[in-house]
Order: sequence, then structure tokens, then C-alpha cells
Amino acid sequence: MEQLKIEYKFTLEDFETMEDIEHSYFPNENITTAKEVLNWYGKNNLTCIGVRNSNNHIIASINILPLKKEVFYAIYENKMNEADVKYNQIEEYEDNKSYYIYLSSISIDKKYRNNYKVVTTLLKGSINLFNTLQKRNIKIEKVMADASTIHGEKICKKLLKMDYITNTSHDSKIYCEDGEKFINAIEKLSYKYKKAEE
Repeated sequence: MEQLKIEYKFTLEDFETMEDIEHSYFPNENITTAKEVLNWYGKNNLTCIGVRNSNNHIIASINILPLKKEVFYAIYENKMNEADVKYNQIEEYEDNKSYYIYLSSISIDKKYRNNYKVVTTLLKGSINLFNTLQKRNIKIEKVMADASTIHGEKICKKLLKMDYITNTSHDSKIYCEDGEKFINAIEKLSYKYKKAEE
């Protein structure tokens, strides 16, 4: 079976690969350029999780963005697209503070789209990140996601137990959950994955 690796460190080339993958999911006007995503990452290097295959290529990724509250609600209310988010609207994490989190661009290379191991590896990487935040006593107020595919909707509803909020102007669906409930769902997933590995 192919060896997969969770990745937290990225180059511009990696972000260009992610952008290419996103083009098979999202309309062009809702895709952030690789250069801007690199700016996000430069502002806060805990904003992206990737999965590499055995050839060291990025095959899946997710952006986990702590947004300023007004930016979070502009997306929530369908007044703003993810592609409009600039690096100065992303927060830097500080211990003992609280944040509004946006899960954006959950995307998987077409060749791996139905590969359960890739999805679970990406989610494990996300769980690890949320565990890191908890250790720093960082509180999450709300978590929101924008699902553009049936797969994305399943991840939001079935795995992350998020509530449907609204349809967007770019043919996707916004899901949201309170931070505490989201962390409970993440902890249950984490326990489930550990059990499966035993």
C-alpha cells in the first residue's frame, strides 16, 4: 500500500500543486492564487495541512484559517468569497486567546478522490493541529466550512457533525458548528482512528 505522509511545511511549488487540484473542484473566481496562500502561510504557518504520496507530491490539502470575526461572518453570510481573503485578515495564534476558524478548500487529487486512506490521513493531520491549539489553551468560538462537492458535504455532515447554514452564490454550501461541539466531534474521530489502527 502506498505510503502517505502528513505535511505542515510547504513551498510555493506545493501551493501551486494545491491550486491545480482546486481547479477540478471550485469555480475559478473562488480559488485563491498560490502566491496569496503562501502569504497566508507566511502570516500563520498553522494554516495548511497537506498529504504527500510516496513520490513526495502533494495529493490533498486543507486550509484551516483563523479569521478576523467580521471576515468570518462576511463569508458566513455569503457577502464574501474565500478568494477575497487577504493575509492581513488572517489572525496569528496567541496562547489563551479565542478564534473563528474557517476550513477552506478541502481538496484531493482526482486520482485519490475515493481513497479512504487519503481522506483519513488529511483528517488526522487536522486533528493533530487542533490538538496543538488545545495544548496552547486556544479556544475556538466557531468553525465554518464551504463544501463544493458531495464528498465535501459528507465530510462536513457525517464526519465533522457540522450544521448546514446556507447555499452560496458560487454553488457551494456553508456549514458551521460551535467550537466546543466541533472539538468533541474531532475527539471522537481521533478515538475512532486510533482504535482502527490497534
